Amino acid sequence: MMEHASILFDLFLVFVSAKAFNFVFRKIHIPPMIGEIAAGLVIGTGGLDLVRETPVLGAFSELGAIMLLFVVGLHTRLKDMLRIGLDATIVAVLGVAVPMVLGYYGMLFMDHRGMEALFVAAALVATSVGITARFLKDLKLEDTISARLILGAAVADDILGLLLLAVITGETHGRIDVTKLLSLIIVVTLFLAGVFLLGGRSVRMLKSRIEKMKMEKGEFILSMTVLLGLSFLTSFIGMAGIVGAFFAGLLMAELEDQHLGDMFDSIYELMVPFFFVMIGMKIQPAVFFNSHILLIAVVYTLIAVIGKYIGCGLGATRYGTRVMNFVGLGMVPRGEVGMIVALIGLNSGIIGPRTYAIVIFMVVATTVVTPFILSSVAKRWQVR
Repeated sequence: MMEHASILFDLFLVFVSAKAFNFVFRKIHIPPMIGEIAAGLVIGTGGLDLVRETPVLGAFSELGAIMLLFVVGLHTRLKDMLRIGLDATIVAVLGVAVPMVLGYYGMLFMDHRGMEALFVAAALVATSVGITARFLKDLKLEDTISARLILGAAVADDILGLLLLAVITGETHGRIDVTKLLSLIIVVTLFLAGVFLLGGRSVRMLKSRIEKMKMEKGEFILSMTVLLGLSFLTSFIGMAGIVGAFFAGLLMAELEDQHLGDMFDSIYELMVPFFFVMIGMKIQPAVFFNSHILLIAVVYTLIAVIGKYIGCGLGATRYGTRVMNFVGLGMVPRGEVGMIVALIGLNSGIIGPRTYAIVIFMVVATTVVTPFILSSVAKRWQVR
């Protein structure tokens, strides 16, 4: 009984603190997403130590990220994503290559050994699509060309990051499993082809059948089925579940049903704050009282920012200076992918606790600072 009460108290405290900080930060014109991260820092072990990470909170956090990407997908048209597909891929490839190279040689220069430098560089490649998607939604920019480029490229670099991780983990065992890597590429390709070629048609057919059956709340049931099904499928084949959630939103958007967005607004408001509060709870300020670690962390973070800004910006040059700059900045936030790569390196003994802390600093810094910059840019420029 007490265990159930503890779980409910944790959920209550996380949700209420997230909404309270969201409200205060919105009032003082600071991105509300930052408020939710700050709430996690205050109530977590790095602050007042009122709440600690638990499997239940972890599950709520993951569901929050899934719901975030689904709702963003609902506001994005599949044909618009296909129209900029090649450009988004170019942005993603350059956004992976440039920070990877800069990160690797930067860490070698700072006296980190080869495999350690490789893992730390790999943590730089993937943009956190969840964080960027939330910020674009807060600014009501999800229907712009810039947003479609950012989201398309973020999904693509998540896939590239997955393939890169497969190569690097193979290297740590002394060989690259070419068969496994090729299998992964084939499975991902088949999944994407299925979504783009058959997904929209299948969803419309299912909707038609549900309407004939006169099923109560049929559209909501169909949406949740597609959302959870694709999230599971992408997670099963090795990609992040949030990628499947984004594609699920894209497919449901093809129904052009305005009521779907309204249906999911309440679930969005309930679940998404858990994702951002959990990011804040992972921050441990005490680690950075060591000036040497802090200096390396700052340099590594600058490499992360410059690498993505230059790489992704170059990929969007044909859209003009404003879009190029906004896309470059919008791709800067890292998140769960960088943390996962670092955690694999830590568990494998390739990187130590101090190097792990440096990666976490970079993830948190790019997550917290970028929204301020993007907000300023969006206010000064007419972002399209």
